[in-house]
Amino acid sequence: MQFCWNVRLIRQNHIGIKSLFCLVLMATILFSKLSIASTIDEVVQLRQIAQLAEYVGVDYASAVDNGQVINDDEYQEMLEFSQLIVEKTSINNNDFRSLNEKASALQRAISTKQNVNVVRQITSELRISLLAMMPELPLPKRLLSKEATFSLFENNCASCHGISGQGNGVLASGLEPAPTDFTDKTRAENRSLLGLFDAISNGLDDTAMPAFTQLKEQQKWSLAFYVGGLAFKSSSELTNPSQSISLQNWINYSPLKLSTETDGLTKNEIEGLRANPTLLFTNQSSPIAITKTQLAAASNAYKNEEYEKAKTLAVSAYLDGFELIENSLDARDKDLRKSIEGNLIKLRQVLSNAQQVNQFESLMEITVGQLHDAEELLTETTLSNEALFTASLVILLREGLEALLWLYWL
Repeated sequence: MQFCWNVRLIRQNHIGIKSLFCLVLMATILFSKLSIASTIDEVVQLRQIAQLAEYVGVDYASAVDNGQVINDDEYQEMLEFSQLIVEKTSINNNDFRSLNEKASALQRAISTKQNVNVVRQITSELRISLLAMMPELPLPKRLLSKEATFSLFENNCASCHGISGQGNGVLASGLEPAPTDFTDKTRAENRSLLGLFDAISNGLDDTAMPAFTQLKEQQKWSLAFYVGGLAFKSSSELTNPSQSISLQNWINYSPLKLSTETDGLTKNEIEGLRANPTLLFTNQSSPIAITKTQLAAASNAYKNEEYEKAKTLAVSAYLDGFELIENSLDARDKDLRKSIEGNLIKLRQVLSNAQQVNQFESLMEITVGQLHDAEELLTETTLSNEALFTASLVILLREGLEALLWLYWL
């Protein structure tokens, strides 16, 4: 009798353990989802602010010229959007405090009808700060064919923007503000592909531009690249794009920004790649190749005594290159990853001092050699980042299932 009672007690305790385990598991999953949702909400907010800032920077020239309002409707929209940016950045933490200061400066510049270059400078600085706070977007591996993309444009965009993208579709005359003329080169030079993608994905408040939520990511990116290239001409001489820029930077910044701040890319190359973006996907550099290229450019800048430029390029070597393969390299050789990362930090420190040429050259030689080793190691890797994630998830689920089965049969 005592034995039976003990067995029942043990079973009851095991049932309690299983119930507790399930509750903890459910709570963990719920908490994780809530945390992710919060992060996603913040990213969406940042992306929308960046979209608004770019829109203001591009369209302000249509509202004000030489300190005078030339289009009252456009000017009222600039005032409204700048106020909206101020409101969206009015959050009491250090990161948003800096954004709010820039947003307030933008609002003052618009209200006092400052020169368009002043407004564009502020919106550019605001977008750079916002992009630094956001995780990088998953980018398409390839774009749709030109025929498929044009069909998408014809079916979804041409009624407002016109069949050739000039903003003269059959519905355009009744819309205020008027649909964008994608063939306007001055406007296109100040518009990023990310801004176009966000406009397609989320629409634009207080305009006729809707959110095309029914489209898949590849379709939206294909449309963004398509309309972003309508103002530019393809160059028959451009057969192999420069290796000095990542696809992430290509979509983040406008052609004007890229032409003034990217070594190795001429204005003609940028315009040619905007007009014919498929080359970016067929010849896209690997992250390690980008790291090497940016370090080489940093070395040249250092030798030319352009120290700030050298530091900027060295930071880009990490952010636009090596950082993208850190997790993959960790899975193969964690010590090598740590060593390369440490040497990249040392390089950035040395670049601040004009008297450390010998140390810089020695560090460069070691780091480039390590990057070569990492490249060979990763070439042998058959698991991509996505596959590694999937494998980890399978292991986690398997271990969880085994734990549940073990508790059940106890």
